[in-house]
Amino acid sequence: MSINDKDDIMSSADVARKQQAHEAGRILYNSFNSNATDSGNHQPNGFVSPGYHRPSDGLEPCHSTCGGQRRISTVRRTFCLLILFDLILSFILWVIYTQFLNMGEISKALRTEIVEYHFDSSLFDTVILAFWRFMVLIISYAVVLSQRPWMVAITTFGTCLLLLFKIFYFKFTTHSSNDSAISYIVLLVSFVIAWVETWMLDFKVLPREKKDRERNDTFARPPNERTHLLAGSQHNLPITDQYYSPVNTPIESDSEDVPSDAFHSMPGTRGHSRSASVNLSLGGQEQEYKKQGKEALDAAWILVNDQEDWKLETSREEIGAQVFSKYLPKAGKVFLLKGYVDASAVESFEELWYHIEESPQWNPTVLEMRCLQHIDENIEVSYQLSAEAAGGMVSSRDFVTVQCWEVKENGVIISAGSGTTHPDMPEQKKYVRGDNGPGCWVYKPMSDDRCEVMWMLNTNLKGWLPQYLIDQSLSGVMIDFYKALRERLTYLRQTSVTREPSVNSAIRPMKTIA
Repeated sequence: MSINDKDDIMSSADVARKQQAHEAGRILYNSFNSNATDSGNHQPNGFVSPGYHRPSDGLEPCHSTCGGQRRISTVRRTFCLLILFDLILSFILWVIYTQFLNMGEISKALRTEIVEYHFDSSLFDTVILAFWRFMVLIISYAVVLSQRPWMVAITTFGTCLLLLFKIFYFKFTTHSSNDSAISYIVLLVSFVIAWVETWMLDFKVLPREKKDRERNDTFARPPNERTHLLAGSQHNLPITDQYYSPVNTPIESDSEDVPSDAFHSMPGTRGHSRSASVNLSLGGQEQEYKKQGKEALDAAWILVNDQEDWKLETSREEIGAQVFSKYLPKAGKVFLLKGYVDASAVESFEELWYHIEESPQWNPTVLEMRCLQHIDENIEVSYQLSAEAAGGMVSSRDFVTVQCWEVKENGVIISAGSGTTHPDMPEQKKYVRGDNGPGCWVYKPMSDDRCEVMWMLNTNLKGWLPQYLIDQSLSGVMIDFYKALRERLTYLRQTSVTREPSVNSAIRPMKTIA
């Protein structure tokens, strides 16, 4: 057999192996998608049809075809139910209003309101308004499945215009006090519910369906050699710096070891038991996290050193704690707790930085705390789930925060953070995602076994909560956290519990970090 014959055989074998590998990859890709798709949407070549949606995502297309029939999204169905509720409520309130007219018989009252209708004395037009809104909105958003907010804007504008003329021309004084009260309610309910429909469509229905369509478009792309095996696993992740190239081995070097900083997405080790995810897909976003952390630290340091306009909210002399507040034009109300603990500044800082995952064991205000990604020795992204507050009136909130620490002059340590986003922790359906503005912990040494602590809390709990309830709950949470921290540090000193030392040598001599 000649060398050429051998080359032909090897070439044919390579082609066969490539075909087998391609077929195996296609089958594997289809097997992953077949678990998430409906039988009617799964195509023979692995293509995912536009009507496909993933139940695990909690998302669905705004309208899709299934068995020849169109279906609408859950949020749009809820909007249609609100429209029906508007019609029924308006009719019931109007019937109740007719009962207060004291005309003896219900038939006489209805005849007066409908047959002998007058714009300045009858409220039957509110029912006509509700029926008009119902017909226009149902046809537009349940039958035509419009993606535009113009029709609800027209119905709301028409309702407000008619009610505006109504309140000027309606003769409230010709009715008794009871009649006048119910007439006010009928008019106000018609006004409010029209704006609720506008809000729900513009802020809930349309944005949610747009997000669903984008997700479906991603799944609908036919697979190729660059398609991820787990469809949608990389959706919405940054694509910049997603791949890296290893550095070349130095010339005349006998070592094949690659330096630890050769891969820009690989964070360094912390040197202790704290678990932190290494998300290689972030790539260049690590620089953004570093920038956010540094900006939060600088802003918090300036604010915590500004002594003006702080007002005393709560004082607990038995534990040496005071809570102050200040109103900032852009951030709203910011809280500052001042106190002291029987531990050094280093011990206090390390307990709330390197051992923060253990805090749910001793801190009643936190249900979960963990590190999502370790950026470097001074910066990380963490997740926190708070406990209920104000006797359960304020439900649990979760937060994703980028944190940064630094040592200032005279051994003062500051750890600061602000709210951010992270692909490993999207918003959870069962919790309201709060938003943290620049806040910090400051540890000022007083002696070898005592330090002053300051905690500045700058947070937006979101949701429909009265401001006085937020103020009360946040002040109480800060006091409870501070009290638990004092007890924790005292326990560690009395029991001489061995703690894993920090791997950062710069913090021990308390030198200023540039």
